[in-house]
Amino acid sequence: MVPQYEPLATLSGARDAVVSLAFSAKAKFLSAAGYSGVFVWDLSTSAAITLPHMLFAPQNPKYVITSSFWVYFQKNKCHVLLLASMRGDLILWDYKDDIKSFQVLYRVPPMENKEEEVLSMDVYEQDIASGRIGRVVAATANRHISVWSLSSSGEFSKIFSTTLDENINPKTVRMCKITRDIFVFPFYGGEILCLDYKTGAIKSRKSHGPGIMGSVALSNTSNKFVAYTGKNFHLYRLASLELLKTYSAETPVVMFSKTVAFGESENIIVGGTDRGHALIYEVNTEELLQTLTYPRGGLVQPVTTITLPDRHLIAIAGSTAQQSADVILFEKRIPLEDVSSPQLPSSASCTDVTPNHSSTDSVLIGFHLSKQIWDWARILGLMALLTFAGYYTVYQVWVF
Repeated sequence: MVPQYEPLATLSGARDAVVSLAFSAKAKFLSAAGYSGVFVWDLSTSAAITLPHMLFAPQNPKYVITSSFWVYFQKNKCHVLLLASMRGDLILWDYKDDIKSFQVLYRVPPMENKEEEVLSMDVYEQDIASGRIGRVVAATANRHISVWSLSSSGEFSKIFSTTLDENINPKTVRMCKITRDIFVFPFYGGEILCLDYKTGAIKSRKSHGPGIMGSVALSNTSNKFVAYTGKNFHLYRLASLELLKTYSAETPVVMFSKTVAFGESENIIVGGTDRGHALIYEVNTEELLQTLTYPRGGLVQPVTTITLPDRHLIAIAGSTAQQSADVILFEKRIPLEDVSSPQLPSSASCTDVTPNHSSTDSVLIGFHLSKQIWDWARILGLMALLTFAGYYTVYQVWVF
């Protein structure tokens, strides 16, 4: 029997629709953002974290958050939450461990003081090694694509901003995890663009993509993507736009974009619905593996996933307007015999995975020991055995 996801926690607080969910590195935090602002929970305790003040004003675009992502700087062990608003603001909060709360790190107002909703955002790396700079891309309703750099010291600087043609509506932007180039997926029209990561110049155009792409998740190698096309979820080969798989879903009641995400090292996809649940599919077989129930019913738009060394996590949330929304956290334990197998991160949730030491560079002897240390231990053990054998032989000769 295939292991199932089990409910782990219900996280409450949002007073209106949630439209974006995000795990931080190693699933230390989970954030929910939308029409009632932002909520963040510490997943070790399920306790809400103190945040900078934000008004509850669902009708004010300044306080409606449309997109969110996390980055973690290994150098100073700093978690940064990136938020984008319906008005067009980019907001950065960093976590202060000494006071157990977030503070405003940076705020970028809308370009040219024109209110333009941020439709999508992505990061190149979620877990940023010492000496490296973070990169953030954002797409707005006025067809601007902007890329920023973020340092561990909190410096946030624009690298470039470019404006797309009038017929391109950039519903989703995704950054290639290999080249750093930017893929632009429009809501309608089917034309997919690839932009140069340094200048924003168009490197390639691909026509004849899906006519509707309400939500897109890009694989880690950027060779495949899965899109919600208005009814079903479809998997495509990016280079040729060949349709590979179709994951059948119910006929939608409302035409909101249902978020889709890869999970479990891209072996599953998880998609939202407007019927009070989320759906889990097996990537290769198209099989519906499980239905994740949202107790309040209605629109379940945002989903997010992460893989840890010992378990997989999925979070879903309600997105029905003018109704309190809960975040439901599900988990599936990884069998002990599989824990030693390296787990690769999932591209759509910016999943971070704790380094696994059970690899070809280590030996399991009740615990994992470096191969180099193990080899030296065997040599020293052999020398000790030979020395003992020599002394024993001399003793035997001397006595007898």
